[in-house]
Amino acid sequence: MTILRTLLHFLPFAIASTAAVGAVTTSVVDLPVAGGAGVQRFLHVRPDAPIANIVVMSGGGGVLAIQDDGTMPTVVARCGPITRNRQAFAERGYALALVDAGSNVPAPTVVVVQDVIAYMQQRGPAPTWIFGASSSTEPVLELAASLPATLPVGLVVGSPERVPAATAAAVRRHTLVIYNPRDASQYGPALYNMLTAAPVRQQIALSGGNATGCGYHLFEGQDAELVAATAGFMDQYNAALDPGPAATALAVEFYNAALDHYFLTHIAGEIATLDAGVTIRGWKRTGQSFNVYPSAVAGASPVCRFYIPPDKGDSHFYGRGTTECNATAAANPTFINEDPRFFHVMLPTAGVCPAGTRNVYRTFSNRADANHRYMVDASIRDQMTGRGWLPEGDGPALVVMCAPQ
Repeated sequence: MTILRTLLHFLPFAIASTAAVGAVTTSVVDLPVAGGAGVQRFLHVRPDAPIANIVVMSGGGGVLAIQDDGTMPTVVARCGPITRNRQAFAERGYALALVDAGSNVPAPTVVVVQDVIAYMQQRGPAPTWIFGASSSTEPVLELAASLPATLPVGLVVGSPERVPAATAAAVRRHTLVIYNPRDASQYGPALYNMLTAAPVRQQIALSGGNATGCGYHLFEGQDAELVAATAGFMDQYNAALDPGPAATALAVEFYNAALDHYFLTHIAGEIATLDAGVTIRGWKRTGQSFNVYPSAVAGASPVCRFYIPPDKGDSHFYGRGTTECNATAAANPTFINEDPRFFHVMLPTAGVCPAGTRNVYRTFSNRADANHRYMVDASIRDQMTGRGWLPEGDGPALVVMCAPQ
């Protein structure tokens, strides 16, 4: 089995410099969706060292129609409050992902938004704010309530529409509601009053503006005030979103001498079953292990676990991230994806792991009964390659994942 990779469609096309934050890079990103269901396109606007990330879910149907050169010809793009002020937010140190509902996938789901957040976090760990306005009010409230509590995420809602009280009451995140009192179609105060579980909630009324162009509903003529009010709230509560160090679990390695197979798991029940050696016999601990995140955390990427059927190995394969998991499923339709988010790790950049993590190496048996081994000790990796196993990974050191220390 060879390493299966599909590169992200990543199109950088413009760099603008500012004195405050250095270079601001704007790129079009096509992010593969889990299960091979297409790609999610978004425009990524990123200063050198973001203080936080903003994921923008546009109202009005959300179709930005992002072109390969980054242009967005729709009214939704032209009038979206954050979208049209993206450069101003970037100059304040905020990175933005403008999510396009016009991608060849259904409406962005919780999983898709998590993958967008993970993509941004991998390029600069920072708190994330989800912004929704107008008709995206209810979807972003549902997202905020459904994302893992371990993700440092806050919420900003502009010109909110009417939503069910139960939907608003399920939000347990710092939330800003911002609106123009002259806008007859907004329900800002009503939404604010329904956010009963939010640890911090604030409402800001921006009076003024005008009814022409994008209108009061989308803060026409109030760009400077909108940016200042929104960024002011996020600046104040950025630090409060960070829940502190994420919990880790120990992934323990087992070996079956009769099969010459290795197996890795952090699941307590699986570890206990193999240790007992009653219902499943022949597996012994090797003494090797490394930490993983058992659930999603900021900056981490999900690792899927495939079961390889008996005719191809009767073993397991762990794919790092949506890209490799999708490619593995496409190339091996008989493989069973047991869990698309079995555990989470950081991913290397050009083979280099971020600070606070350890290199994880992977080798492949290169036999008909396919088996892989995962390890943090480079000398063990070298022993395996000396036995004819093939090293798999990125960069000069062939690193496949980055485990938390």
